[in-house]
Amino acid sequence: MILIITPNPALDRTMVFHGLRLGGVFRTDEVIVAAGGKGLNVARAAHTLGQPALVCAPLGGLTGDAVACLAAAEGLMGRWTRHQAGETRTCVLVVDREASDATALNEAGPILAPADWRAFADDVLAASPGAALAVLSGSLPRGIEPAALGALLAELAARGLRVLVDTSGPALEVALATRPWGVKVNGSELGAVLGRPVTDVPAALAALQLVRSQGVALAAVTLGALGCVAADASGAWWACPPEVRIVSSVGSGDSLLAGLATGLLRGLALPEALRLGVACGTADALSIGGGRIAPGDVRALQVLVQVTGYPALPAPAPGSE
Repeated sequence: MILIITPNPALDRTMVFHGLRLGGVFRTDEVIVAAGGKGLNVARAAHTLGQPALVCAPLGGLTGDAVACLAAAEGLMGRWTRHQAGETRTCVLVVDREASDATALNEAGPILAPADWRAFADDVLAASPGAALAVLSGSLPRGIEPAALGALLAELAARGLRVLVDTSGPALEVALATRPWGVKVNGSELGAVLGRPVTDVPAALAALQLVRSQGVALAAVTLGALGCVAADASGAWWACPPEVRIVSSVGSGDSLLAGLATGLLRGLALPEALRLGVACGTADALSIGGGRIAPGDVRALQVLVQVTGYPALPAPAPGSE
């Protein structure tokens, strides 16, 4: 089972239009309302792949009730921590079928108290004994300091659980300091933390070398249409997807993470797990709604993903970075 830690869940409302432009009045008869936030997207894609997963998330108000009900209706397992800090946030995703991608309008969400976080962390720890892998996915809720996340990750590691982190900003900085088992982020997120651009494969390889030298066993960075570069002790690989017409990239990174984690848990070597992940991320971009992948698309794309191997990356010399 994958334990999916989702600190900042949402109710996602996706609306589809044709020829949308600012300043006009538009109506749509195509709306998708779903349990959202990055961790729920990971769970949705993993569920499609047949991989058991349990989502832990803090929920509040009637919106939180709706998130729990919608997740259950999809067959997604959840362990929900209830709080009184206000309504779980709502995010509006706008898709224009005549454009090349979606627009995400993300609400900030409620301000959690330290006691709310402690209750959530306790639930995560209580759920952890049944997990083969933990995935930390998404941003922190308002009111919670990154150090609180660091403490939770350290506790999970002390219990012997491998944790794969996908977050950004100060939360990512703190997470890296705890030396998690794995990290999967996008190029802009990793570049912001390292203070250097990560926009192409050579830059990604150099960045992953630095991350792994800090004690991270598995490091991966996504590069949009260029796919994903990942490295572990055995080497580094670049998985490049075929060119596709993007419908919505919302959730693509989450589906990639679901595929990567599922592949690793099924005993695939990193290059083949990465191939599955990139196929899932690309399949997500062909559909509307985060974490929604069609199994047929995943199978077809796996054959088309090109994987290039590189030698094992040595740790940089002290003082060279």
